[in-house]
Amino acid sequence: MAAAYIHFFLGIGVAYLFGYSGIEVLIVGLIGALQDMDAVSFLFYRQISRSRASELFMHRGITHTILFIALMSGIVFFFHAILGLIILINFSLHIFTDYVTSWGIAPFQPFSKKRYSLGLMTIYDIPLTAFSLFTALSGILSFDVVWAFMVFFGYIGLRFLLKRRLPHRDLLVPVGNITYTFCIPEDDYTVGEIDIFGKISQISIPRADSSIEPEIIEMIDSKIKESMLSHLLEYPVYTMEKGTIVIRDARYSLFPKSSRFRFEIFFDKDTGTLFMELAGRRVDL
Repeated sequence: MAAAYIHFFLGIGVAYLFGYSGIEVLIVGLIGALQDMDAVSFLFYRQISRSRASELFMHRGITHTILFIALMSGIVFFFHAILGLIILINFSLHIFTDYVTSWGIAPFQPFSKKRYSLGLMTIYDIPLTAFSLFTALSGILSFDVVWAFMVFFGYIGLRFLLKRRLPHRDLLVPVGNITYTFCIPEDDYTVGEIDIFGKISQISIPRADSSIEPEIIEMIDSKIKESMLSHLLEYPVYTMEKGTIVIRDARYSLFPKSSRFRFEIFFDKDTGTLFMELAGRRVDL
């Protein structure tokens, strides 16, 4: 998700477009963030991950699809035309904003699992947050909300143009307000950092510790590729730590504090089990 409060702020802007005021503004704002209620799915990851349609029920799953938007707005439109239109605009704006951030969306599920992302910025991008807040405050500041939305979309357009100038642009993932990372898979990984001005640095990261058997790596690799884990571990690196194999994304080496690459899973060689840790609890995968 782009941070949920961004969707809330934009929803308030939509309320102003329709001439609402008072408590109605807050209700329409909440509609803008409603799709992110699917984030509770992380609490049931183990159960959902075993389902054949697991990606539909995780965050940015079915609630972030064109089918969901069409059904929800269409049903409501049948009973209340204005509210149906508000839902259509809010939900569409929601998935567009998620589309421009690093995680992307799969808008054509359940017919296609392919994910799409412009990857222009992180979900916590400060200017994006500021411009969405400005949209929400435009009614209080007596500023034309249409112009506020134009500023918001203008910033996204500017970031798009700046990214197009950079090398490795199809591999770039945002990690800061002006910073991207990239990973080039070769015998080892080449992981780099580049800012919007083109300043670049890079390092080489081994794919695995030499002490880990290739057969185990191949087995874990196949499990990752066949599951939702492939979105979180796009470039897996295998290290041995205290007798346990730890798998992280290669870009973690450059950005250990980034929420985008902090995810890790473990392999217990004694039991042959992949697992993750949630709130101090071991969850087998």
